[in-house]
Amino acid sequence: MKVALIQVDGKWPNLALMKLATWHKKHGDEVQLVDLSSVKADRFYGSKIFMGGSGFDLKSELPQEIELEYPDYELFKREGKIAFTSRGCIRDCGFCIVREKEGHFRDLPFEFAPFDKVTLLDNNFLASPIWKEKLNYFIRHKIKVCFSQGLDIRLINRENARVLSQVKYYDNNFNKRRLYFAFDDPKLEEEVLKGVAILNDNGIPSEHLLFYVLCGYNTKFEQDYRRFDVLQNLGCLPFIMLYNNKVNSQTRKFARWVNKRYYKVVPFEKFSITANSRGEQM
Repeated sequence: MKVALIQVDGKWPNLALMKLATWHKKHGDEVQLVDLSSVKADRFYGSKIFMGGSGFDLKSELPQEIELEYPDYELFKREGKIAFTSRGCIRDCGFCIVREKEGHFRDLPFEFAPFDKVTLLDNNFLASPIWKEKLNYFIRHKIKVCFSQGLDIRLINRENARVLSQVKYYDNNFNKRRLYFAFDDPKLEEEVLKGVAILNDNGIPSEHLLFYVLCGYNTKFEQDYRRFDVLQNLGCLPFIMLYNNKVNSQTRKFARWVNKRYYKVVPFEKFSITANSRGEQM
């Protein structure tokens, strides 16, 4: 057979597609990759093709024989490994599908040799009872790690911050030192302040910290702005995430102002007025 694997979205190669590539190649099929992740569109249509994943069905899974395959990194031109060391989450946030899709938190076997770069897809890495064993593994093998799905600021304490500071943590492109967190609920302000202080005290500077800020779920604009203000005053990098794109024009402008770093050069009020005068669609 001739098999076409289509990656519609996502910054990294799709792990399920990588395993499908390996399985089909083992069965003598010709496999090609069609990468649509760089195409900007709000809707895709596919004809005579099976499209799966969470966007299709939260319960969809690869057949076990394919799930166990080693991902095809060569086809996807990927140097670093993409992997989970755990699935599920200890939280059950109303805006998140992880608990419904993956269930409660559980650890998985992990082995990253011979890779020197690893992008982790864990939903809540620090919730693991063996978090120290995992971090020490990365330290011992001098592996660069991207905690792509973010760490839970509520779980930061002096012990894991001290160990985390010894890990070679990086951003998605392995270019900058970066740890990802979330400030999704205004009620987390005190825990964010406490967690950042602990990280700073243990040698992890604020400029290494990026916080995703969920807007449009159950907050008012004043609460969204407050969270941004708290983060920038701490010296952290805020990034606005729009919930299902169901937000008003003010919040869309706010997201652009923050994410494009315009806040470093112009107040939001002035930016918003300028955007209105230009008739920009946000």
